[in-house]
Amino acid sequence: MIFHRGKLFFSITVILLAVILIIFSILALSKSRQVAPVAVEPVVEEFHYRHPLSGEKSKEPIDFYPVVVMIDNAYNIRPQYGLEQADIIYEAFAEGNITRLMAIFDDNKNIEKVGPVRSARPYFMDWASEYGGVYMHVGGSPEALSEISSYDFVNIDQIGASEIYFWRDENLEAPHNVFTSAANWLRVGEIKDVNNCDQSIIWNFVDAKENYVPSPVDFSIDYSPAYKVDWKFNDKINLYQRWQGGDEFLFADGNQVTATNIIVQIVPSKIIDIKERRTMDTIGGGKVYVFNNFGLQEGRWEFGDGRTRWLAENGEELKLIPGKTWLQIVPSAEMISIEEISE
Repeated sequence: MIFHRGKLFFSITVILLAVILIIFSILALSKSRQVAPVAVEPVVEEFHYRHPLSGEKSKEPIDFYPVVVMIDNAYNIRPQYGLEQADIIYEAFAEGNITRLMAIFDDNKNIEKVGPVRSARPYFMDWASEYGGVYMHVGGSPEALSEISSYDFVNIDQIGASEIYFWRDENLEAPHNVFTSAANWLRVGEIKDVNNCDQSIIWNFVDAKENYVPSPVDFSIDYSPAYKVDWKFNDKINLYQRWQGGDEFLFADGNQVTATNIIVQIVPSKIIDIKERRTMDTIGGGKVYVFNNFGLQEGRWEFGDGRTRWLAENGEELKLIPGKTWLQIVPSAEMISIEEISE
């Protein structure tokens, strides 16, 4: 009996030891199979495209056609309508010492009122043809009207059959009372064969880095006393603000006009008639100054393959920052006054 009890005790002990060994083996195996925690990388959105007008990033190609509108800049008709939504604005002499604006829009912009719309000039048409799309105006100089059919854009002239794409505000004095809208230029796209923007034609847009230190400068352009332009950098909003004739230049919504890039392009010109209309050499090249958060960049503008480029001495394109770009066209660098911003 004692022998049997001892044998039973031994058997139970063996079984318990085996169970303990199995439990430890399972725990060891479970521990060996535990996967070390994996560091989760932050999701970085990839952008393969930029908007050809603004340089803003996009995941997909942007489907649009440019709409180019001639805009009045007479000192007594401000504010103009629609400028706040233009991606690119050109400013150059029209006749005498009066400047005119040419605004370029993405046709997808929803804008109820744009204008006052004014007449065409050949050099504005040259710049408009670099974008294609639609060119909207009210008549033009004799030179412009004789040449406009040869340009590579859809010509929409308020004087004639295209009057349906404009309206006149009878409360305003002509010729400063013609306006258009996004609804009108969308009708153009429905009725006429308008080519979309070439996505491969884009300037050298560069994003500012986190450790980037802005180094902008203030400057002015003396077209004439009533049209003297001042651009002053506001470091609180990281944009340039515009004055004209000593007054704040305002959008129609009451906010002061701002721009991310201002390109001052020296373009030789000469007066060609008694009304002091001008001709400009838009393809010969010349000096250029680019103002933005990167500071003042100097170089040369060149025209080739249907587009104006702004190049440094080493041949690389000058840097633009995504946003609104304003081009100031002047016949002489003597009209430009540059002043460094004090710390």
